[in-house]
Amino acid sequence: MQWLKVMAEQVELYGQRAVAEKLKLSRTTVSLVLNHKYPGDMARIQKLVEGAYINSTVLCPVLGEIPLNECLAHQSNTRTTGSPYRIKLYKACRGGCTHSTLNVTPAFSVQPTLINRRNEYDAEGAIRRLQLQAGEDKSVLINLLKDELKHLGTKFNRVMKEQN
Repeated sequence: MQWLKVMAEQVELYGQRAVAEKLKLSRTTVSLVLNHKYPGDMARIQKLVEGAYINSTVLCPVLGEIPLNECLAHQSNTRTTGSPYRIKLYKACRGGCTHSTLNVTPAFSVQPTLINRRNEYDAEGAIRRLQLQAGEDKSVLINLLKDELKHLGTKFNRVMKEQN
């Protein structure tokens, strides 16, 4: 269970609070998972960790290639008002996206595929994705870029540690 090791490494490096915030979980949940006592959906936690820290991505019919944990976050969106992207995401997550974990009857079928790029980084794709997410707000883009850079640094450090 590599994802569990990665989660433990992240807690060791950045602390339980930072990992919980990044995964949008409680610190209690993080603790229970790491101590193998979590009674909930471990597959969901695995997807969150893989998306946030192992660079597992999915091909979203609205945003293109996005981290798996962001896909799960978009699925939990219950607001149908706001930006056009939020509305499109709401409809796509409930309308037949193969990555949706929601129990809904699909109105159409889309077939994005899981992409797990452990040894390859698509910088141009990441920039496009972050620009789409930020919209016109430069401060949001800067924060997204900071998070992306932290993610890359963590992944780089893990790869270097494995090679030594």
